Amino acid sequence: MKIHDPSSQAMQKDYDVTDIERLMGKRDWKGYDDVIGWLKKSGDEDRRFTPGEVQHMIDDFSRIRDKGMEFVRDPEKLCDQLKKSR
Repeated sequence: MKIHDPSSQAMQKDYDVTDIERLMGKRDWKGYDDVIGWLKKSGDEDRRFTPGEVQHMIDDFSRIRDKGMEFVRDPEKLCDQLKKSR
């Protein structure tokens, strides 16, 4: 019998385009470092993001930053770029 563990599910949950829309609407981001810094400092305090979503976003934003990809502000294009970078 498998026990339902909400905290485990919260850590595994991945973000979607609505999460990226919410994130990009928070402020006028200057670049990927700006977004990553906010996610690390304040992402877990935003009750609309699960810990898993925050960690996936940090990982994916870090990956596209490290690849030197151009900063994209459009949430749909950005979400697509983030997911394809995995």
